Amino acid sequence: MAKKIQAWVEFGPRLEPTDPVTPEGLIERIVAATNQSRGSVKAILDELDVQTEILLKEGHIVQMPNGTHFKPSGHKDGSVDVNVRVNPRIVRNVNTNFRGRWKNAENIGKSEAEIIALWNAAHPDNLIELEGEPEPG
Repeated sequence: MAKKIQAWVEFGPRLEPTDPVTPEGLIERIVAATNQSRGSVKAILDELDVQTEILLKEGHIVQMPNGTHFKPSGHKDGSVDVNVRVNPRIVRNVNTNFRGRWKNAENIGKSEAEIIALWNAAHPDNLIELEGEPEPG
């Protein structure tokens, strides 16, 4: 008997992987957008990293001008994680004008029961039973 996760892996909507933008690629985009020199942009980004790290090590929440912020979070074992909260405006804008590609885009918004039905139709020899459904008898 198959598991629900198998149905979600095969039929669930998810973003198609893309190539990451390299640091050099990001720098080149900023250079093109601002008309600043490549060295100047790189120096500012490098210093932003340094200052963010210093401030986080001091226990500060670091607020960026765009509304994104970094917050150190301590654990009982003495380790520290950094939580990042992206400006909600950015998230809204990404959702409004998203141009990436979806795998199984036709299944966006489908319920778990609908995804399981897709699996069961494609794999009649390895069904997933819906909870509460009586077993055949």
